[in-house]
Amino acid sequence: MGSDIISCTFLTALIHAPDCEVVAVVTQPDRERGRRLRVVPGPVKELALMHCKPVISPEKVNATESIEVLAGLKPDIIVVMAYGQFLGRKILEMPRLGCINLHVSILPRWRGAAPVQYAIMNGDSETGVTAMMMDIGMDTGDILGTIRRGIAPDDTTGSLSLSLAKDGSELMLDVIRQLRDGTATRTPQDHDASTYAPKIKKECGVIEWARPAAEIERTIRALNPKPSCHTFLPGKINVLGEEEPGLLLKIMRAKIEQLPPKAKLPTPGTVLMMKRGPLVATGGGMALRLLEVMPEGKPKPMSGDDFANGYSNKLKIGDILFPGLSAFS
Repeated sequence: MGSDIISCTFLTALIHAPDCEVVAVVTQPDRERGRRLRVVPGPVKELALMHCKPVISPEKVNATESIEVLAGLKPDIIVVMAYGQFLGRKILEMPRLGCINLHVSILPRWRGAAPVQYAIMNGDSETGVTAMMMDIGMDTGDILGTIRRGIAPDDTTGSLSLSLAKDGSELMLDVIRQLRDGTATRTPQDHDASTYAPKIKKECGVIEWARPAAEIERTIRALNPKPSCHTFLPGKINVLGEEEPGLLLKIMRAKIEQLPPKAKLPTPGTVLMMKRGPLVATGGGMALRLLEVMPEGKPKPMSGDDFANGYSNKLKIGDILFPGLSAFS
């Protein structure tokens, strides 16, 4: 059971494992995607069909008809990785070896929907993958195994997720074989030490330039590739005398720098330099160099230097980037 792109690595490992038989793949229904909002299958369904595996896509996996279909498969084990729906007790008790979940954190830290993002945003030095026996709670089941991995200073959610998927696939196969052979060990979680990583919303990516540079830089990496952090170029003054945001600018990579020598403490969001990419003042007397950005309407990112050269008519030294808060009010 999986729906996110990271689930594909785990499904691939199961398909190619000589001692595993994937009898079915359960994923979310086809959704509207892309600019044209066409209804298309998700990445897990596409991968399953490529390998001629039966696909089940229920709107509600715990509905009676869904449970009947799953029960008819008589699964020995159900593996869950970023599926997107909670499993009820009838499904959890269905397979003889149980339901296992692969979660990309070192549980009980960062239970919930966005563990990789929160690990990066909070400056954690390491993260990992935990295999657990599922129960009725959210990421509360007994731990079957854990793999740890350090977080590099330039790691994004995209790059870190790729590494964790590879590590987690190996852990998953080890745990399945241990459950089959009766050698698996179960370690209860320390629920008092748990932390929660809720779903990331688009407004979480609005940059508040008054925050410390280190916090903003970590958030930029945590929200790369999606939903991404963003700010707005200076806009126009409306008839009420209020400033409206200009062009939306996604920020994909940035670098913390000192303020230029002898510079007065500028207003956060002020553009201090344009050469080599915009240098923007932040809180705490520091600045961020924008290394990779994606202006509204462009299909792919560009370097901060190319942006500075190509958009000099829209952004110049002394301009203050719009914080964007009113864009969501």
